[in-house]
Amino acid sequence: MKQPPLVVAVVLGFILSLAACNDADEKRMAELQSKCSPKSENYNDENIKGCTEFLALPNLAQPVRAMTLNIRGNSYDALGQHDLAIADYMEAIRLLPDFSAAYANIGLQYCRMGDFKMALNFYDQALKVNPKSSYAMYGRGVALSRLGEFDAARNQLGAANAADPAIAGVYKQIAMEPAP
Repeated sequence: MKQPPLVVAVVLGFILSLAACNDADEKRMAELQSKCSPKSENYNDENIKGCTEFLALPNLAQPVRAMTLNIRGNSYDALGQHDLAIADYMEAIRLLPDFSAAYANIGLQYCRMGDFKMALNFYDQALKVNPKSSYAMYGRGVALSRLGEFDAARNQLGAANAADPAIAGVYKQIAMEPAP
């Protein structure tokens, strides 16, 4: 399976970051990276701490730093700390301007906060970067429906479901849960 460019960039950046380290640095980097998990069941204060420690390492490649900020942002989101999540996603975008998932994650934050117009702006940015992002399409459809634009919402949700039939269940699970 062909990997998306962002995944390739992150893996390559991590490898280059490791190459710049000595053995002790390499062990420390691997230890800290293991404390910053992209798995949603680990989105908690400990994960935030681990990601923060990992981000403090010198010489992290920008794609690695951006992905780590996105993971920490997801942890902040899980704890209902929307402003901190948005700050991390924005920094990830500053480091990696074509990071579609970070734009979509900001859209999700604004949906959770009830600012559906702002959410639309970020979902539009995500789709500009990656027109095939079913996650951004579905989020955009939800935001449109909340704004009462039902025909546009139906079209957008239909496009999202055509792109990825599983996205509806995934998005419903994360976006429709009440914020903590």
